[in-house]
This record gives sequence, C-alpha cells and structure tokens, in this order.
Amino acid sequence: MNPGVAEILARKYWLALAVVAVLILGDAALIQPSMTRLATDAPLINTAGRQRMLGQRLAKAALAFERGDDQARGYLAEMSQVLDLWSTSHEQLLREAKGAGAEARDGMNQLEPSFKKIQTAARRVVQAGAAGRPDPTALKEGLAGILDNEAEYLERMDHVVELHERDARGRVESLRRLSWAVAGATLITLAAIGLFILRPAVTLIRRQVAELGQARDDLEDRVRERTWELEQAKDRHRALVEQFSHVGRTSAIGEMASGLAHELRQPLGAIANYTEGCLVELSSPEPAVTEIRGVLERILATTGRASRIIERIRNFVTRQELRHEPFEPNRLVEEVEEILGAEARQREVAVRLDLAPDLPILHGDPVQVQQVLVNLVHNAFEAIAAAKPLEPAVLIETIRTRSGGARFRVTDNGEGIDPERIERVFDAYFSTRAGGMGMGLAISRTIIEAHQGEISVTSSPEVATTFQFTLPAGDGDDDAPHGLHRG
Repeated sequence: MNPGVAEILARKYWLALAVVAVLILGDAALIQPSMTRLATDAPLINTAGRQRMLGQRLAKAALAFERGDDQARGYLAEMSQVLDLWSTSHEQLLREAKGAGAEARDGMNQLEPSFKKIQTAARRVVQAGAAGRPDPTALKEGLAGILDNEAEYLERMDHVVELHERDARGRVESLRRLSWAVAGATLITLAAIGLFILRPAVTLIRRQVAELGQARDDLEDRVRERTWELEQAKDRHRALVEQFSHVGRTSAIGEMASGLAHELRQPLGAIANYTEGCLVELSSPEPAVTEIRGVLERILATTGRASRIIERIRNFVTRQELRHEPFEPNRLVEEVEEILGAEARQREVAVRLDLAPDLPILHGDPVQVQQVLVNLVHNAFEAIAAAKPLEPAVLIETIRTRSGGARFRVTDNGEGIDPERIERVFDAYFSTRAGGMGMGLAISRTIIEAHQGEISVTSSPEVATTFQFTLPAGDGDDDAPHGLHRG
C-alpha cells in the first residue's frame, strides 16, 4: 500500500468526521432549541385562548348577577372563581410572552390597560356582592366597568392570539428551512464521503486484493518449484544413502573376511575329503555303492550350506534399488546371526537371541534394516574387544511396542560410551574409536528415520551399552505375528 495514498485517505476520513460532528452540533444548537420552542408555542396559544374565554365568562357572570334572581349568589361565587382563574392565567401568559416575538410582547402591553380595568371592576362587584347589604352604586359602577371594557379586551386578546400564532408559524417556517439546510449539508457530506473517501478506498482495496491474489499465485508457484526441488533433493539424498549403505555393507563384509573365509573353509574342506573318499572307494574292485551314496548326499548338503552362506553374503553386499516390502523382524535377526556367526566364534563372543513371539509384519527395505543390525552388532564386537570382559556377550532382542510396532535391541558388555560423548554418537564423522570413519551410526540413523522409526543409545561404561531402534507396524493384510519363538 502506498503510504502517501493512505495518508491522504486518513486526512479525508478525519475531515469527514469533523464535518459530521459539526452537523451534529449544529442540529443540537439550532434545530433542537427551535423544536423545544415550538413545543411551548401550543400551550401559550392555548393559554391565550383560555384567557379570552375566561373574560367572556366573567362578563356573563356579572350580567347574571345584575339581574338579581334567585341564583344571584351562585353567579357571584362563579364570578369570584372565574376572576381568580382569569388573573392567574393572565400572569402565566405574561411570563410565557417574555420569550415570544416583539409584536406579541407589544400586544400584551396594549392588552394590559383593558385587563386592569376589567379586573378592578370585577373585584368591586365581588366585594360589594359579598357584603351583607350590597351597595347598589358600587355594583352598578363595577358592572359598567366590566361591560364597557369587555369589547376592547376581547379585541386586543384576539390580536394577541393572532400574534402568537403568527410568531409560531414563522418559527416553523424557519425551522423547516434550517432542517432542509442541515439535510442538504448532510447529503452533500455523505456524497463527498462516498466520492472522495469510500470510492478511493474501495479502489485501493480492490487493487490490494488483486496484488494479494498475484502474490498468492506467485507464492504457490514458488512453493511448487521448491517442492519439486525438494523432491529432487530427496531423490538425490535417497541415492546417496543407498550408496553409503552399500559402502557400509561392503566395509562390514571386508572386516568379516577372515571369519567368512574360515566359515567357507569348513564346508569346502569337507567336500574335498568326501570326494576323495568316494574316488578311493570307486577304485576298489567292489565299491560300496550304499556308502558312496550316503557320502554323496553329505557332499550335497555341505554344498548347499556353502551356497547359502555365499548367497547371504551376496544379497547383503550387492547394491540394489531401495525396496519397500514386508519382512519378518525375527527372521531378519536370525539372518544377521548367521552372517556374523563366524566372526562371533572367531572373537569368542557369545551371541544370544531373545525374540518376541508376537511381532507384526514390518514393511520397508529388509537389507537396509539388516545393515543397521549388522553395524550395531559389529560395533558391539569392537567395544568388547577394547574392554576384554571375562564373559564377552551380545544380546539381540525384539520386543513388540505399545503402538503395535517392533523394537530391536543390541546390548553388549564392552567398554561403553563416555556420557559426555554419547549425544554425538549418531553425528556424521564422529567416532569413539581411533581410526573410525564415524559414518556407520549416522547411516543407521538415516535408514531408521527413512523407515519412520527412531534410534537411541544408553550406556553404563564398563557395564553395558544398549542400542535400540523402533519401526512402525506394516500396512496391508500382512500385519500378523509369525510363528518364530524365543531363541
């Protein structure tokens, strides 16, 4: 968003608020007082009209009392009551007329002499009539004063009423014009707000929405591009892991070469001896065919044994593409024992298996998982060789996890790992042994994490060291425990 545009819109917004505030204050200062004044005009006009009516009643009561019939006393009482109301109403009218226009006030001033004359005459009549023996002269003069001034009073009272009505109509007209002016100013203000504030703001918002949409599209393109790059990096990483794994397996077989040679020398020597015996027997005049057949069967079995050893080594060493297939955890451990059996016997290390009977079928690359086990067991052999315990032993365990997966444990009683260095054992190029490359455990961690598993180590130096890793259960219909039992 352009800061200059935002600043201009902000100023226009505050200006519009100021105009609206002025209109509100103008309404409160101009229109509302006029409305209040109009609310008092009607009572004022009503009071003036009532005053005219009371004046007429006063004159009628005076005439009725002058006739002197049987109801004269009642007319005198009515006259006295009307006089009080008429006087009170006149005082109220005077007070309310102070806020009226100049003409209305002048009309009240002109009305005042007639009112005083009628009021004085009416009081003389009331006072004379209230005496035990009324004075006829006082009554007559009082009645004459009322009747003589009544016409003038009523005329002037009508003029006062007319002036008040004219004054009220004038205020209504002024209020109407003022209201139209305020309404026009309000409409102009609203139009200005829409034209100079809302329309630029909407235009700006639309432009920003379009920019945000473009930014979102650009971001999605960058995310797709980055995702593609990550996929490529993942493929390269997978290839590197496979290469390192192959190197690790080849290195492990190289370190086990002497043991493997001894393991193969036995069946090959047995085959040579059996063959030589068969040749000697066949050269006799009457060879023992039955014995020769038995020897040949032993030769066949021994050859199969040697073939299996070679096949396991070939499968372990041969570089292959990454696979994802079901495999049995315990069968994998037993094959590792067979691969490392010769080296264990050569090193005089007891390898024991403790395999759980209820393990699920796992999914992944069995050769790579097997490589992790071979690496852990081979490291255990090295640790035992450095510590030289009285009873060197390695325990390989499988355990079913609470989540339904499998946990593999390799425990040895070798030299152990220093607590200050145990946190780094899985780092690349870090080794606890002199001359070590420091890649075996790093590759193992990469393999286990690629299988959505976890690997860890605990160690008590000179007592025991345990490496363990867990793998989640496989998918599909293969998640069923196999029939292997504890070894």
